[in-house]
Amino acid sequence: MENKIIMDTNVAAKAATPVEECKDEELNLQKECMVFIKDFVDNPGSKLVLDADYEISKEYRNRISMNTPAGKKFWRWFNSYQSRISAADFVKLEKDAEGNYKMFPMEERTKEFDLSDRKFIALARTHSEHPPVVEAADGKWLGYKEVFEEYGVYIEFLDMEYARMMYDRKVLNKSGHAI
Repeated sequence: MENKIIMDTNVAAKAATPVEECKDEELNLQKECMVFIKDFVDNPGSKLVLDADYEISKEYRNRISMNTPAGKKFWRWFNSYQSRISAADFVKLEKDAEGNYKMFPMEERTKEFDLSDRKFIALARTHSEHPPVVEAADGKWLGYKEVFEEYGVYIEFLDMEYARMMYDRKVLNKSGHAI
């Protein structure tokens, strides 16, 4: 079964975090990430959409540990996968003169979306099949889920309970209201 996705870095990064470094509230999230990574890399039909400028690959290299069983499993798969990725899943992201992604839906409701995460949204919009973005730990994304869906970008949260908790903590409690 084919499984084509765009994966936010925090999915594999959280899976590769040693358990003793996780807060108690993150343990279920980490388990979900570990199960997701195992199932994904064990499925011969799994495909990861990446950008042709290696921005996502570089972020993976900087943030995903290679020193844990889950990290080693991911990196073995990823390094092999990079040599066989199809041209259709290795996408060039166009930028404007200021370096902004042309396919990021820049508007009033998205202007506060994290600059470093915009590549994932632009990639989902640029790819011909618009694969979903799998998200783990960043609850702030929850506030943009419906807006991005209007643009054909679907976000799949691995642990919705954790995402809601982080959204409440980082967004609602900070501003007193939702985005």
